[in-house]
Amino acid sequence: MVRTLRSLPHPDSLRDHLAEVYQLPFTGCVLRRSLVNDVYELTTPAEAFVLKLYAGRPLADIRWEAGLSDHLLGKVATPAVQPLADGAATGVLALPEGDRPFVLTTFVDGRKPQPPFDDELYLAFGELIARFHLAAGTYTPVRRSAEHPDGLDRLVDEIVPLVSPADAEIVQALAAAVPGKVADGASRGIRHGDVSLDNVLVTPEGLNLHDFDLAGEGFLAADFCGVASTPYWQAFRTGYQRHREIAAADLAAIDWLGVAGRIANLSFHLVRKPQWYGTESRGEGWAAGELTELRLAARRLL
Repeated sequence: MVRTLRSLPHPDSLRDHLAEVYQLPFTGCVLRRSLVNDVYELTTPAEAFVLKLYAGRPLADIRWEAGLSDHLLGKVATPAVQPLADGAATGVLALPEGDRPFVLTTFVDGRKPQPPFDDELYLAFGELIARFHLAAGTYTPVRRSAEHPDGLDRLVDEIVPLVSPADAEIVQALAAAVPGKVADGASRGIRHGDVSLDNVLVTPEGLNLHDFDLAGEGFLAADFCGVASTPYWQAFRTGYQRHREIAAADLAAIDWLGVAGRIANLSFHLVRKPQWYGTESRGEGWAAGELTELRLAARRLL
């Protein structure tokens, strides 16, 4: 038999299987997204749910993530995990490539923020992330973040053969500088790992935060990097600091943690994504964009 890297369950078959393990009368199942993970929407006559089927992740990681979601309830607006009929928060689906964990959450009736954006939105966004940092800070099980700066050497080794010698030199020099720039005094805790408006829904009750795939222990200022590059950074900071102060060391670390994040993104688009999207995906522009930003960062920081 030929090994399977990744399979895609048929929605109807998945619906029927999940109706058994959750003991819920699912009548519909549609694939919403297939990228890093596969995301399906399931419906009963009365309500809707979202299933995330994980790829290449150990079950212990997914249990940690589901536990974090449960821990946040009542403190941060986020989807609730729907337990299986046996009470477990996570399940496992046997597929040709091996066992893949899954989690079912309640469907949040909201919309993604749409431009034009404004300070009011980012003020609320800052408050939401501050509440997340505070609440997640009391979640005691620890999972090391894959994007921690200490792990950059491995990513750089993967990137270097796939870029020009000049770009390889830039990536190596930036990665070597990161740990020494963010280690002293920067706040640590459980960070979200992907703080962007793509992971927020606007609801009548306010902003709802989801997608904890990259959450883990690390530098909290890593969650500021994307927003800090927008015109709304000051509004975000104002909202955040209504609940939690941002230390000077955290502000100083933002540029370097942004570099670490871009190196991780570059590795994803050059190495991991082509494994199941094909090598042509390297030409989609995402890797080129990250390289452009890393060149600019080298001129500014080195």
